Amino acid sequence: NNFVRANGLSESEISSFWSKITLTELEDDVIEALRIIIPDIERVAVLADTSAIRDNYSVIAKIRGTDSRIPLRSLGDGISRIFGIILALVNSKNGILLVDEIENGLHYTVQLELWRLILKIAGRLNVQVFSTTHNWDCIEAFQQASMENQQEQGMLIRLDNRNGAVVPTLYDERRLNIATREQLEVR
Repeated sequence: NNFVRANGLSESEISSFWSKITLTELEDDVIEALRIIIPDIERVAVLADTSAIRDNYSVIAKIRGTDSRIPLRSLGDGISRIFGIILALVNSKNGILLVDEIENGLHYTVQLELWRLILKIAGRLNVQVFSTTHNWDCIEAFQQASMENQQEQGMLIRLDNRNGAVVPTLYDERRLNIATREQLEVR
């Protein structure tokens, strides 16, 4: 079971997760995810700088048409966010992935593709994904991706505090489709 905080993975988590998937097909899933934002990414590596007092890690990317190695974080918050989410996802096989504020750093235009990929990978690797959001665009993207993916079941759970008790309201794909179409408040 893995957890991606709202501010992303730590350097040690990135290093550990990457070392577990290096040179496997799971590495290809991470590259596919990064291509949602930058289609010309060819490869990614996680490098350790052991000359520091504590180990520092940096993620670098190889982009088609360039010979230089580019730090992933210099390509924007969105690509770093996607990297962390998918890296944690592929390391959660037969388990659970928790993602806090999944939309952080992501432009609304990439959220549908990200949800499509999350559902595809989660289904293939048998991962149950729980994520939090207050973002309407993210909810709409999730709804659309879950309606398109007939293989996997998606559900939105709204949590309310009623007299000190947490009360869930469940929206299966059908109810979520109606809620987003009618723009009913589900957040």
